[in-house]
Amino acid sequence: MNISKLASGLVLALGMNSIAMGEAGVIFQDNFDNQPDFTSTMHSTESAQDASLGFTLPEGWTHLYQGTRWSPETGYPDNHASLEILASNADKARGGSGKSAVFWRESYTPDSGWAMWNSDSQLMKILDRGYDQLYVEFYIRFSREWWNRTNASSYTSKMFRVGHWNGQGTPYSGYRGDLGPIAFWDYKRDNYGLRHVIAFRGGPPQTDNYYFKDQYRRGESRNYTSSIEGQEEGGTDPKLQDQVYGGNIVDHSGIVEHDQVFGDENRWTKVGFYVKMNSSPGATDGIYRIWVDGHRVLNRTNVPWTMDNPENRMVKWNYFAISGNDYFQAEPNSQRFEDWYAIDDLVVMDDYPGSTGGVDDGVMPPNPPQNITVE
Repeated sequence: MNISKLASGLVLALGMNSIAMGEAGVIFQDNFDNQPDFTSTMHSTESAQDASLGFTLPEGWTHLYQGTRWSPETGYPDNHASLEILASNADKARGGSGKSAVFWRESYTPDSGWAMWNSDSQLMKILDRGYDQLYVEFYIRFSREWWNRTNASSYTSKMFRVGHWNGQGTPYSGYRGDLGPIAFWDYKRDNYGLRHVIAFRGGPPQTDNYYFKDQYRRGESRNYTSSIEGQEEGGTDPKLQDQVYGGNIVDHSGIVEHDQVFGDENRWTKVGFYVKMNSSPGATDGIYRIWVDGHRVLNRTNVPWTMDNPENRMVKWNYFAISGNDYFQAEPNSQRFEDWYAIDDLVVMDDYPGSTGGVDDGVMPPNPPQNITVE
């Protein structure tokens, strides 16, 4: 019996002994194994699907925004909905059994040639209350035919976000003034190599703070060499392993390709995200941190998440979402080309699991074993 997914949950099952360092507590978790079969077009082809309005969503999740063009329910039986959680996808689950959240990316260009964002699949959880800080981690794996394994372009896929919603209007898009702050993590592989794209939006909602009044940079396209130097705990270089050439990827002399970070189509990579609200409106002490395979590759400690505002309001983090839409126009529409990535073993906590309260606190727990078998 393969129990690698069980191994990944042992810490939770055995009283939180390891990840409870620093008193961090689990708010939400999903390994998708017990979810009923679901796709983003199985129960409705509507774009905005809200569980509170009677839409059927994966259990425990509150919102979905989907933009599937080709799926069985839209008349294309050989294609896929933008999100699938299916028992038939067991080969796409961590450990080779159970289920995962599989996100299909569609390549489509309108007749106008517009740089269209396709195949939306934003699966969202509105939390029961707000938090001053949140830590989210999950495992991610990319398909063998993932277009960016071997091709460079400016195409971008949104893969994670965490933010604040004021409960009004829509939680899917911030331009209407109901969201903010938000931290994003996007995927891109262009002529400069594999990127981890970060983006920032400010709060509180319904102010001109969404774009930080142009007082803070809204986004960056970062590499996996010079951009991650000094980002590890203590200001050292992260010892993130090069999955192709060996050694530390930060020491690689050329551009970094997809497989060097994420490995081949069989490898799962653990990513972690930590956000902490700034201490008062306008204070430049908010935090955004990212880990890849337990190594910190981003340490931003000067984010004015909640900006100055007339009411002197502070807000809290109260939602997160996995996946999103894709700027992807790599192949002709006639091919109906799709590739996929999967997310599994997601955990949301009210603090970084290694936190001791300092600016450079803790070390990431090691990855659990992935290939345990019982004879």
